[in-house]
Amino acid sequence: MTNKSAIYQGQVRHRRFATEGQQAHQFSYGLYMLALNLDELDDLAASTRLFAVERFAPLSFRRRDYLGCPQLPLKAAVLQEVTRLGGEADAIDSVVMLGQVRCFGLYFSPINVFFCYQGEQPRFALMEVHNTPWNQRHCYLVDLAKQDPTEKAFHVSPFMGMKMQYHWRITPPKLGASKVLVHIENRDPDLLFDATLSLRRQQFERGVLKTALLQWPLMTLTIVRGIYWQALRLFLKRIPYHSPS
Repeated sequence: MTNKSAIYQGQVRHRRFATEGQQAHQFSYGLYMLALNLDELDDLAASTRLFAVERFAPLSFRRRDYLGCPQLPLKAAVLQEVTRLGGEADAIDSVVMLGQVRCFGLYFSPINVFFCYQGEQPRFALMEVHNTPWNQRHCYLVDLAKQDPTEKAFHVSPFMGMKMQYHWRITPPKLGASKVLVHIENRDPDLLFDATLSLRRQQFERGVLKTALLQWPLMTLTIVRGIYWQALRLFLKRIPYHSPS
């Protein structure tokens, strides 16, 4: 194996900044995410019974949970989407997915980031975003050499409007580097909201997986519960509701 796969643990933080007539709001919580080299899935499954591909395990990868046609290998679907969004995918050698898999059969992931590499050089980050409660998905492509702002094109939170730009600050997984950072700002043009995913790398091995599962035994439910709890808090603060239609 190329050892690009790993387990990352850390925190996610959301901050909504005070604007005229609206209160500030913020929260953070701990989590783990898997960084899976899509060429290494079978080797990873063979290395521990805690992780499986297309069968039940405490942590399991199911192709149909992610973008593209389920009959198309996920790596091929990612490269297809990179090309559709204007990226040059021909030179991409490997794809590492930073995201969630099924935890005891349950799956939900607000964001999966597909890091695309040419050799050891990270070229693109394909951001697969899911919204709640509509269970829709949309992809944004970030050129990691430029990280230009992106127009918002997909309704994520019912408490946030559409007329804004995403500003990115991304530090991708690299061999020899211990940290990953995904920082997103919503601007219109002032800063309205930001989300920061700050994670530290650990080896993909049974002991680390076991520790993560003991600390967060139902990661999927933890994420979903947190989303709805924060939505209730925003509702009670009378933050305006924006319908996706």
